[in-house]
Amino acid sequence: MQKKIISPTLALIVLLLTIWISFSKLLVLNFLIIGLTILYFCLLRFWKKLLYFIIVPLLPALGSGWAIVVHSSNYKFALLIFSRTYSFAALGLFMATYISLVELLKYFEQHGLSSNIVYGLLVVIQALPRIQYETQMITKSSRLRGVSLAFWSPYYYAKAIFIALTWQPQISEAMTVHAYEDYKIRTHYHKYVVDINKSIIILIIFLLISAALLVLNI
Repeated sequence: MQKKIISPTLALIVLLLTIWISFSKLLVLNFLIIGLTILYFCLLRFWKKLLYFIIVPLLPALGSGWAIVVHSSNYKFALLIFSRTYSFAALGLFMATYISLVELLKYFEQHGLSSNIVYGLLVVIQALPRIQYETQMITKSSRLRGVSLAFWSPYYYAKAIFIALTWQPQISEAMTVHAYEDYKIRTHYHKYVVDINKSIIILIIFLLISAALLVLNI
């Protein structure tokens, strides 16, 4: 059964934008990405996510921009670095929200990526909710004993290691049930393929916007 996805196309665009932002001095590109992100959050009324987007990258952005001002007094370049930090944050937020990492990994596994790497990463991804739950239980049980643990406490990491060791047999059994074997060729019920029509539309829009930005830069 074929399952059409656009995650590889979106990941490619994010990769290209990341490389472009890293080497370009075009402020319009950064402001466009930041503006579209803020507009999206406002239209959908995701006020909490908008607040996170504004606050979380603020300190690194200010630190990077202030370092440029102190050492060179180049305010334009400082603004470029400041906006670039927010652009990276916006792209990371987009990737985490709209690109399915599970689909992406399975697609690459079906197209030559080592299944050991893919299924190792899938185990970590699928275990994240359970790790979060166990962390909450550690915090609550510590508070019941009158102990308040900081997030940097070594107790968290030691406890996490012991919990992971107890999960190892369950993870191995689950992978065996899903017919996983080391260095064996696997068949797939869902064959992930790129949705050509949607991908072409997305790429055309991306190329048109990129061409317009390059013209503005000239």
